[in-house]
Amino acid sequence: MIGKTIHHYKILEELGTGGMGTVYKAQDIKLNRLVALKFLAPHLSRDEDEKKRFIHEARAISALDHPNICNIFNIEETDDRQIYIVMACYEGKSLKDIIKEERLPVEQAVEVALQIAEGLEAAHSKNIIHRDIKPANVLITEEGRVKIVDFGLAKLAGNTTLTKEGSTLGTIAYMSPEQSKGLEVDNRTDIWAFGVVLYEMLTGESPFKADYEQAVIYSILNEPPTPIENYNDKCPATLAKIVNRCLAKNPDERYQKISEVINDLQLSEVDTDYGFRTKTLKIRKQGWTKYNIKKIPAIIGLAIVVIALSFLLPGAWQKIKDFAGWNSVPEEQHMVILPLTNIGGDSTNQAFCEGLMETLSSNITQIEQFRNSLWVVPSSEVIKDNIKSAGEAYNKYGVNLAVTGSVQFIGDLLKLNLNLIDAKDLRQLNSSIININTKDISSLDKKAVINLLEMLHLEVEPQLKDVLEAGKTDDPEAYECYVQAIGKLQQYQDINNVEEALRLLKLAILSDSNYALAYAGLGAAYWWYYDLTKNSSLVKLAENAANKGYALDSTLASTNVALGIIYNGTGKYEEAVIHLNKALASEPSDAAAYRELAKTYQNLKRDADAEATFKQAIKLKPDYWAGHNDLGVFYFKLGRFNDAAEQFKEVIKCAPNNSRGYVNLGIMYYHLDQPSKVKEMFEKSIQLKPDYGIYSNLGVIYYKENNFDKSAKMYRKALNLNDNSYLTWANLAVAQHYIPGQNEASKRNYKKAIELAEEQFKINPKDTKVISNLAGYYGDIDDSTKSFEFLNKALQIAPDNSEVLYRAASINEHFKNREKALYWIKKALINGYSRIEIEQERELKQLVSDSRYKQIVSELKENN
Repeated sequence: MIGKTIHHYKILEELGTGGMGTVYKAQDIKLNRLVALKFLAPHLSRDEDEKKRFIHEARAISALDHPNICNIFNIEETDDRQIYIVMACYEGKSLKDIIKEERLPVEQAVEVALQIAEGLEAAHSKNIIHRDIKPANVLITEEGRVKIVDFGLAKLAGNTTLTKEGSTLGTIAYMSPEQSKGLEVDNRTDIWAFGVVLYEMLTGESPFKADYEQAVIYSILNEPPTPIENYNDKCPATLAKIVNRCLAKNPDERYQKISEVINDLQLSEVDTDYGFRTKTLKIRKQGWTKYNIKKIPAIIGLAIVVIALSFLLPGAWQKIKDFAGWNSVPEEQHMVILPLTNIGGDSTNQAFCEGLMETLSSNITQIEQFRNSLWVVPSSEVIKDNIKSAGEAYNKYGVNLAVTGSVQFIGDLLKLNLNLIDAKDLRQLNSSIININTKDISSLDKKAVINLLEMLHLEVEPQLKDVLEAGKTDDPEAYECYVQAIGKLQQYQDINNVEEALRLLKLAILSDSNYALAYAGLGAAYWWYYDLTKNSSLVKLAENAANKGYALDSTLASTNVALGIIYNGTGKYEEAVIHLNKALASEPSDAAAYRELAKTYQNLKRDADAEATFKQAIKLKPDYWAGHNDLGVFYFKLGRFNDAAEQFKEVIKCAPNNSRGYVNLGIMYYHLDQPSKVKEMFEKSIQLKPDYGIYSNLGVIYYKENNFDKSAKMYRKALNLNDNSYLTWANLAVAQHYIPGQNEASKRNYKKAIELAEEQFKINPKDTKVISNLAGYYGDIDDSTKSFEFLNKALQIAPDNSEVLYRAASINEHFKNREKALYWIKKALINGYSRIEIEQERELKQLVSDSRYKQIVSELKENN
């Protein structure tokens, strides 16, 4: 099968074989994505009953849409009538392999268990039972997301017609007593298996062990499991009780719903002697393990005194927890709010979860002005980088705190669970549960932010509450529509999401015509819609909506930022400056707004102002990598490669596991003619995370080494990840130009680059980079008229820009005008363009060998 193409799936490798069949990794050629294909075993394919059962299984799973369940894309049949399921393909390790390596810490075991339980809850809500929950069927992705895979034995509850009578399907060690007897099963059999898996995570051992199958079944039916504390004395008693209840041999004595298990895992241990509840199991464990055993009596004595006083003194219990180190929240609080889990899996609620994540991040940003030690990563970056776990956030952004949580709608009640995590050590520091009636939902984000501040041990002053009210609504319908819309806009690259966001924002405004934040959101949504469709009429709608929000509240940062982005994107730079400064007047600690303002100053050629503004953003968040990265890019564009390199070194210091810092530093070493360091940086980056930018940069390196086939291959890999970059299409065309027999392909790709660059030019006719590149691309297809037309435009806008001057030299050289080429190359060198770059460019080989060029270089060296 390896190497074959079935329908539009090219089979790459075998992933595994089981009783139901074989699973292969494949490339979906049509949609350009990796998938897993699960084929029914050949002897089963001949059995029509088994075929029906297999198709039924696939249809059952395909009804599920939950982040903790493997996605089913399609059901197909080959020409020789073999049935197979097309599923999502995930990179990661099975829980079975992870448990083999080491016993999981309690905190990690609970986190994995919660994600398994939430996936099962989504399945059970659709009357689907897995019936084969075991560590081998639980995958932990590279991002830390749990995926329940191989619903190979799933069936609709109560439907037995597709299972042969008397068959006991499933893996013996994880079978419930009723399943072992061959009796009818329901969702409680999954709860049993879940208990076995959690037991194994906590102990590294199976609760029911024997040398042969019949003995295992006897143990399941008749013997209690070995107490967890025999294997793991660090497991809290409350957690052991949860496992034991899952493993009750009588189904009526087990948890009746997996949601009950989730609630007990999320709730903390209860101290029956004093009636108080600690926030989480993890906090309690962390607190006690910090102390020598000899100190415990003194601590207990102090705790008793303080607990007694806590009924008289507000906050006393918090003080003792602080003293004991149970809530060791750092003084410098660098935070990320991670995507919230949507319990229940409803798609409407998913949009609400994503929108709530954004509104919480935005509100914390507003509060940064009152707390110098606090900053939060913008949610747009978290979504763009697909960050799902605290560990990923620590690696990518260098944060020390992460907020995770879940949202659950239960009738007229909304339950929001928030957890504060130490991002480096993955300890849970605090948690909070908010229950709110949906008629009061418009106050949710305010309550959530206040609770977060209390979890951080920060006092909530009255002015903070005033800030949180700005531009908002008291209308619950308007609020819910707005939050859902903001959630959709987190994935604005998808036109369907933007269209749905527009619909929701219009409904929000219909409910509350004075909802300033909704107008700001509408302006942003129209702008993204324009960006996707290039329909110029949408630009005016975007501007009108943002201006309406501005008219309702001219001090609101969101409306001013929206207008700043729209004006910056349409070349109205002065207007953009006005509104971005107004946004900063409202939120003077908004580092992202400073960076947007600095980029606007760049467009205005106000380099000194741009540099000062980038530095102000860094001053606000000195430990946040993005500020250093933006300043480094700014220096790079000015040809200040050493200064840029220093900033990219700071990026690496702030976020040593973020691949972008190594990529950018490698590019600087390239311009500083340090090739060994270039490869070192790129190799380090590839180890961390191969991506579009790295492939593109490798394309450049191979091109410079005259390895044009490899260069073209790297550019194709980059385009497989992002085919909207005109620069990469052009670079591919350049490499193909030097490959025999690919001249026509080269011209086609130049034309593709021109098409994409022309679209960018229409959006912003003052973008000198786009204009000068267009001049070069038209030259490469020998259209001298268009080439010089765009070159003259670029020179009029930026007569001292080194890249534009270099482009003028290369175009004149291409059209055999050596005198003018030498004139422009000298100006480019004077204005900081890299001599190394010039002398390595194949198209300028003859110019560089000209004695007049050498004379220019010699004169410039003498003058310096």
